[in-house]
Amino acid sequence: MDAFEIARGETRRMARGSVPLVLLTYAVFALAGYYGWGTVLGLALGSAYAVFNFSMMAHTAVRGVLMGDPALARRLQSSRYVLRYLLTGLLMFGAIKCPYINAVAAAVPLFYPKAILAASGIFQKKGG
Repeated sequence: MDAFEIARGETRRMARGSVPLVLLTYAVFALAGYYGWGTVLGLALGSAYAVFNFSMMAHTAVRGVLMGDPALARRLQSSRYVLRYLLTGLLMFGAIKCPYINAVAAAVPLFYPKAILAASGIFQKKGG
């Protein structure tokens, strides 16, 4: 088994969990009167980035474990953490500046990974 297989599996699970949350979020936006393409584009962009961000975090964690040296692994985690925050800032800056994207719809999916992980802890199947 590949060392990164767990990271890939969790990323797939995160992507599968994002789909119903995107639909639910779009329904809430539509009920509030924001049902245009800007909302769809914002949700798609935000959820794709949230899954990508989670994938980067998972792969960095596996690399840190494989390094063996805790100090070097800590430095790697810190540098990747800063990089992920810079990328998130660029995403939000672009969403705010682009008139075709609903910036709030792009920001909401950034909270999906936390919600998916919390729900998976609650609804985890026996033996999982």
